Amino acid sequence: MREEGSEKKADLRRILVVESDLRIREAVTGRMSRWEGWEVLPEESGRGALEDLPSFSPDLAIVDGELCDMDGREVLKSLLSRFDPLSVLLSCKSDEADKIIGLGIGADSYICKPASSREIEAVCKALVRRMEKTAAGREERPVRVGDLAISPQRREVRMGAKKLDLTKTEFDILLALAQRPGEAVGRKEMAEKIRRTSSLLSARFVDTHIKSLRKKLGASAVRTVRGIGYALEEGEGKRW
Repeated sequence: MREEGSEKKADLRRILVVESDLRIREAVTGRMSRWEGWEVLPEESGRGALEDLPSFSPDLAIVDGELCDMDGREVLKSLLSRFDPLSVLLSCKSDEADKIIGLGIGADSYICKPASSREIEAVCKALVRRMEKTAAGREERPVRVGDLAISPQRREVRMGAKKLDLTKTEFDILLALAQRPGEAVGRKEMAEKIRRTSSLLSARFVDTHIKSLRKKLGASAVRTVRGIGYALEEGEGKRW
């Protein structure tokens, strides 16, 4: 459990390790603690992790699928809906159906136990490298649609003078729409624009984030194109 009153270090990125097996939790935490510029929070239980989330918003989450107190997949779903971190699901199950469920809820990677802390760390490093490479490759010039100014490099969105607070997935979906304003963009194409490029992404996953975007941009900002996907409305000085 995270101590009350502990201050968040704004300059550090954060790793959440939710693992009921003490040996695995300590081994993974030990390795991740050596990452420069990262802060690690180990948790034994799902409830403990969820209680600490308001004070520890993770950039990377490693979650045991079979926690001592609850289904780790439910913990992961909560993490993804609230913070959308890079994520690794650990599981004792090796059947295809469980992998499909894990990846389908949004996990970036699925690792079957037993797995060494070195393997888990290697997978996490690969995910971080891919995210950083994608961010570095984006154009620095803001993408403008109506009253929106989207900075791919800084991952910042402004509507006029107001800065919008978007999750990672909301930002990536909005950028995919803004790069083709007024045009219909399919759900599959939007999924390919975000870092979870798995074909197992469901339409509901994209729909959920579109709903959140509409709440932040305005109900009429994103138009549903029946049978295809969505389109971002355009127009000079447009406010929705």
